[in-house]
Amino acid sequence: MSDKELSREILSSFGGETNISVATHCATRLRLTIKNEEKVNEADVKKIKGVLGLVKNENEYQVIIGTNVSSVYLEFSKLGDFGSDNKEEQAGKNTEQQKKEKKNYYLIATDFIAGTVLPTLPIIVAGGMMSAVLVMCKTFFNLSTDTGTYTVFNAIYSAAFTFLPIFIGYNAAKKLTINPMLGSLLGAILVSPDLNGVEKLDFLGVPITTANYGSTILPVIFGVLFMAVIYKPLDKYIPKEIKFFFVPLLTMIITVPVTLICLAPIGTWLGQWIGAGLVWLNVNLGWLSVGVIGAVCALLVFTGTGTGLYAAIFLAFSENGFENFIMPGMLAGNLAIGGAAIAAMTLLKEKDTRAMAFSSGLTAVFGITEPAIFGVLIPYQKPFISAAIGGGIGGLFAGFTHVAEYAFVSPGVASIVAFINPDGTNTNLIMAVGTMLLAFVSAFIATRIIGIKERVEE
Repeated sequence: MSDKELSREILSSFGGETNISVATHCATRLRLTIKNEEKVNEADVKKIKGVLGLVKNENEYQVIIGTNVSSVYLEFSKLGDFGSDNKEEQAGKNTEQQKKEKKNYYLIATDFIAGTVLPTLPIIVAGGMMSAVLVMCKTFFNLSTDTGTYTVFNAIYSAAFTFLPIFIGYNAAKKLTINPMLGSLLGAILVSPDLNGVEKLDFLGVPITTANYGSTILPVIFGVLFMAVIYKPLDKYIPKEIKFFFVPLLTMIITVPVTLICLAPIGTWLGQWIGAGLVWLNVNLGWLSVGVIGAVCALLVFTGTGTGLYAAIFLAFSENGFENFIMPGMLAGNLAIGGAAIAAMTLLKEKDTRAMAFSSGLTAVFGITEPAIFGVLIPYQKPFISAAIGGGIGGLFAGFTHVAEYAFVSPGVASIVAFINPDGTNTNLIMAVGTMLLAFVSAFIATRIIGIKERVEE
């Protein structure tokens, strides 16, 4: 099935264009925010050839596609104006349905974080990997920081993270169904040289806290959340004849001072506390905490709740320049998932399923685990347990040896350069390689011992 045909099948199973308010994607999932869940035929979605699985968080459905999800998303976007400013299109679920539902605020929060952060991952990955490549070039190839080559490549890294609030602001506003350009404008204001890091500023006599908001996410998120409270009533009640001019103007006049005086500093302080808290956890519970992350890695990906950790990960990178709690655990978990899937391949008999298990396991080794989880671990059940065992063992080793990731990218073989310490030493890299080998081999052996549960075809 072509990407175009796959997109049409998915759209039809979700009730058509009018039933989808927001469509985004991450590394392997097409994420659809639905207005009326009664129009969704989950059974039909799961039967579509090319769909590996379906995960539901509140009114967001995550359609597991695999590594070609970006091309599917491009075709899907052509089928409708998802996320437009039209009030009827953004109406969401009807009031009566909302009243009947019991709110799961954790899922609501993780859904918002996913919709805000995940679309920026290509930017963050490009910048993070560029940083890792520069470290490798300086360490192994003596690339001088005075060369034009270094300056150009470093600009990729610098731009990705310095202007991160602009990208986050856009996505946060889009997720809240307000004009996303105003969200990006708020992010641009926070990193503007006229305000960013400038001392002794005030607004109408009220002092503004001096801060540097480059590379941060919470300040702009808090600002956009407040912006939504201001924007929506203005958009609703201001006459349409003057709305085009006055809604953006009044929204920014109110939002910007409140953000600069109150919300952005709170976001900065909270980010510092979270970053310090992660360091404390790793120092005091290091080997155990990282082992837990490695063991539950597949479960987090399967349920879609792992996105709730992104904010903490980004904050740790912003505050400390590295992350040594969640990402090393995910490194172990990803390699364990790959080891379990490839071991399952050796136990399968049919040629097609063996090929699928091997390819999805190899993809997991490189950092993308959904195909292996939904194609092998879930259908054959026992490899899921083996992946948890291997991830836990690898995670314990990573925690005990204090492995840290220095650039944000999905941890795996392809991103091993992200574990090169900028100080030029190789100990962290060697321990990261050891983590990968231990997790993979442990999961492989566990799968060979435990075996697989034969899949029952429906």
